[in-house]
Amino acid sequence: MHHPSVSVQLANALFVATVAAYLAASVLFVGYLAGVASGARSARFAPWVLSVGVLLHAGHIIVASEIAHVCPVEGIHFAMSVVSLLACAAYLGLRSRWRIDVVGAFVAPLALSSLLASRFVGGGDLAPSPRVKDAFLPLHVAVNLFGVALFSLAFAAAVTYLVQERQLKKKKLEGVFQRLPPLDQLDRAEHRLLLGSFPLLTLGIVTGTLWTKKIEMGGVFPLLHAAFGYSAWFICAAVLLLRAGAGWRGRRAAYGTIAAFGFTVILLLLYLWAPQRDAVVAMLP
Repeated sequence: MHHPSVSVQLANALFVATVAAYLAASVLFVGYLAGVASGARSARFAPWVLSVGVLLHAGHIIVASEIAHVCPVEGIHFAMSVVSLLACAAYLGLRSRWRIDVVGAFVAPLALSSLLASRFVGGGDLAPSPRVKDAFLPLHVAVNLFGVALFSLAFAAAVTYLVQERQLKKKKLEGVFQRLPPLDQLDRAEHRLLLGSFPLLTLGIVTGTLWTKKIEMGGVFPLLHAAFGYSAWFICAAVLLLRAGAGWRGRRAAYGTIAAFGFTVILLLLYLWAPQRDAVVAMLP
């Protein structure tokens, strides 16, 4: 086993390398989307650079969790880091099959910002206090991690859809338009990702509701956590129901997905900055 100082240095080096890889992937993806001179080359290399970032990120999580002596999903900061890793991994696995390569222009910057927030916002990695650990915690956190990761991809697909639609309305059929997937393809990808994330977020809501009854939670922050969590869930449910029952497609579904993800982001920020640290138990959907 490495000396603690060596492990810390290794963790820091892996973190910096991961940030550099995600930043490089973001630049390459956005460069391709913007149509810079080396766009074709960027399109080829961007997924490979992102893959390297995922491997470095996984190594950082393993080393950092070993140093902190906590499971990587036990604290909100570690959890945010894991979510960004899962989102990138899911994108890499689905991009060729669904032909959504350009969505990486939104996934890579989102992963980079989540990784940086997990390190620098709210005071660093945090493990829950012993009194809030429970058998529900692993299930609750795991389903939310996978749910939010897929939800992040649905958000990226929704944003890409709106960008593509805007180009069509302006009749700009060159440049960015030629590098974006067809609207129907983006709409289907967003719907499938939302369908995949919704059951996981629902299970997270159920386990979170059952589990939080076992701890003392008071004050305004727990109420805000619940309010934003349920708001995100209800909007997701409404988008799926309206799509099935009222034929919602395209722009309306995209706006609904983005709104629900916005509530999720606010919820994560509340967890990062909540002053009542002992009340921070897990990441609700």
